[in-house]
Amino acid sequence: MSILGNALKKTSRTMEDLSRGPDIAPDYAFPVVAPVVLALAAGVFGTYLASETGIALVRELKRRQRLHEKRPDSPSLRGSPTPEEIEADGEIDPRTLAVRLRLGSRLADLEPTLDTSLRHKELRNGQKRIKSRAPGLKGWLNDRRITVNYSTLVRYKKLAQRLRQVLSLDERLPLEWLLPGAVPEVEIPLDLREAYATAKRRFARMLREHPNFSRLSRHVEDKLGVRQLLAVRRARRREKEERWVRRRLAKNARANAAAVAKRGKYSVKLAPDRVEATKQELIRFLQARDLPRPLVHLRNKVIHWMRTEACRG
Repeated sequence: MSILGNALKKTSRTMEDLSRGPDIAPDYAFPVVAPVVLALAAGVFGTYLASETGIALVRELKRRQRLHEKRPDSPSLRGSPTPEEIEADGEIDPRTLAVRLRLGSRLADLEPTLDTSLRHKELRNGQKRIKSRAPGLKGWLNDRRITVNYSTLVRYKKLAQRLRQVLSLDERLPLEWLLPGAVPEVEIPLDLREAYATAKRRFARMLREHPNFSRLSRHVEDKLGVRQLLAVRRARRREKEERWVRRRLAKNARANAAAVAKRGKYSVKLAPDRVEATKQELIRFLQARDLPRPLVHLRNKVIHWMRTEACRG
C-alpha cells in the first residue's frame, strides 16, 4: 500500500506545483501541460501495474484487505464447531483414529472463522507499521481447557486438510461426516449427495488399509507428494548451506593469505630434548588425573599413542 500511496502523493504534488501558475509554467501553457503530465503518469502507472511486480503488488493488497475484513462463517454445512465440542474431543482418552480425525476436522472448520488480521502501530510521521498478528487458532486454544498440546493438534488438523485434498471433498461437506458411524446433522443438498457417497466409500477403504494414524499420514503424504517436496526443499537448503560454507572458507583463506603476506611466514621449532620432556610431562599429568571411568580408556589410548606413534614423528 505504501508504493501506491507514494505514487499518488508524488502525482498530487506535481499537480499542485503546476496549478501554482507562472512560477512553474506560463498561464497559457497550463491547459496543455497538465493533461500531458496526467497522461504520462497514467501510462507509467498502468505499465507498472501490468508488469509482474505490479500484479504481485495488487495480489498482496487484496490479501491484506481480506485479512482486515471480518472473517466469514465456516462454509461447512455443519457450521462452526463450538468450544464445548472440541474440549470434549480433547478429553477422550485413549484417542482413537476416528476421534483424532474428528478433532482435526473440527479445528480445520474452525480456523477460517478466527481473526488472524494484522495489527499496526502508529508512527510519529503518521505512517503505520505492522506490529503483530491476531493470535488465531493458537490463541483460541490457549483460552480453552484442552489437555492436548498445540503441536499434536496441528498434526490432526493437517491430516484432516490433506485428506480433504486426497478425497477431493467439497468445502461444504465436513470430513467428520465421512467417519464410520457418523450421521449427517443436516440434509445434504442434491448436488452433493453423489460426491458424498463416493468420498465416504473411498474414505472407508482407506481406513481399512491404513488403520492407524501414522500409516494413514504416510499414505496421504505419498498421495500428495509431500515427501518429495520436502526432499527437494531439504536438498536446496543443503546446497545453499554448502555454498555459504565454501564462500566462507574462501574468504578465510584470502584473509589468511593477506595476513601471511603482510607479516611474513613464521614457524616455531622446539629442540628434540624439549619435545621429549614435554611429552613425558603430559603423560605424567594424564596418569595423575582422577578421570571418570568412561574417560579412562580414552586416556590410555592417548598415552599409548604418545609413547609409540608420536615418538616416530
